[in-house]
Amino acid sequence: MLSIFFLFVLILIAIPTAYGQLSDRTGLKQNFVVETGGYEFPVDITSNFNVEEIEFSSDDKKLTFYINSNIEGNIAEIIIPINLINGNFTFILNDQEVVPQVKMNEKISFITIEFDGIGKHKLDIVGTTYLSEFSEISLLILTVSLFSLIAILKLKKFNFSITH
Repeated sequence: MLSIFFLFVLILIAIPTAYGQLSDRTGLKQNFVVETGGYEFPVDITSNFNVEEIEFSSDDKKLTFYINSNIEGNIAEIIIPINLINGNFTFILNDQEVVPQVKMNEKISFITIEFDGIGKHKLDIVGTTYLSEFSEISLLILTVSLFSLIAILKLKKFNFSITH
């Protein structure tokens, strides 16, 4: 009798789960790597649709997502390192500007976007800065290198005049 009860409970749990429909809020996690300026940046997306490809344009400071969705209500959470693109973002979905929720900290931009429509979509995220932290560091390195070179040249000239 106990085994029949156990089998009945197992069937109640297993059958609805096996044949039930997935929620439209189920997340598919995809990780992409953007290579630019000699650096690699991870871009992570958790969504209820498939991102088939992403492209990055450093000249336009733009990240483009090519999306294919099988459901009507689409939602995504996108994590972009602020060192890749940052600033005041503009979001363009299928050639129309949209306003998703954006949260930032010192390392990432966390974007939550919701939209409707089955099929193929294109999402452009355009920033106002590109490699912002790295450009500041490279300017600092250039300045230090220049001053070091000048100091070395003056020191050599000073030592040369003392010995001769």
